[in-house]
Amino acid sequence: MPLLNPPAHLLGTANAVLAGRARSYAHRFTGPLSLKTVVRGSATWETGDGRFEVVPGAVLVLNDGEEYEITVDALQPVETFCLFFERGFVEDAWRATTTGSAALLDDEGRPSIAFSEKLHFDTPLVAAIDRARRGGSSDGAFFAVALELVRARGDVASRVARVPSLRASTRAELARRVGVATAFLHANLDRNVTVAEAAGEACLSPFHFHRLFTAFHGITPHRYLTRLRLERARALLRNSDRRVVDIATECGFDSLGSFATLFKRTFGITPGAIRKNEEVARAASR
Repeated sequence: MPLLNPPAHLLGTANAVLAGRARSYAHRFTGPLSLKTVVRGSATWETGDGRFEVVPGAVLVLNDGEEYEITVDALQPVETFCLFFERGFVEDAWRATTTGSAALLDDEGRPSIAFSEKLHFDTPLVAAIDRARRGGSSDGAFFAVALELVRARGDVASRVARVPSLRASTRAELARRVGVATAFLHANLDRNVTVAEAAGEACLSPFHFHRLFTAFHGITPHRYLTRLRLERARALLRNSDRRVVDIATECGFDSLGSFATLFKRTFGITPGAIRKNEEVARAASR
């Protein structure tokens, strides 16, 4: 069984759950690969990539060895639910889903794995974590969450292969730089970052970065960031009481009108309708 609220020195030695409830809290830590979620309220995790506000309906992925600081400062208690993986556990899940059966019999060690797409909103990964929380976080639940995490990462090898370069080592380095810029975009959803800023994080010229990012992700940096902001807004509409206009501003949109237009074009429903549907569902559950 996974460990429940173990001391810090045991994190990474086995799968573990840390669940907390507080109005005020601050702590700096470096640990194993982990997933951060909030059941009620909001909490902030700050890393070298930037500042991530996590709300219900969202999950933040932090890599093994990544230093971070969590901050909670609220009038009402904030409830957090975080999963910490045993080192090598997710790597095994990744290898099992990307390697043929015969190759799995070879003892080649566990390849390292890192995640640059840090935030996920209302995805199967979020649902799997919620099931783990409600079902008691069994070993089976950790396996299910690990598989969804691997699926969310996608086929990175094929995306790296799309990066234009004759040498495999050069493609890998360029893909790493795109990953750095991707994490930067995830950490700056609430402000109007530019392609030049993201390119600077990747140590690439804006033109070169735009071409590489589009080849790797299959979408331009601007469209990628817009979609991510809209997904964050949808999670806030479903899981908070914040006003629609405030959510639009917090997610980096200049006006309510442009936000509503893009939202309906992307999801086929207006922000107001999303909020109304959630209110009806809550009333019915009561």
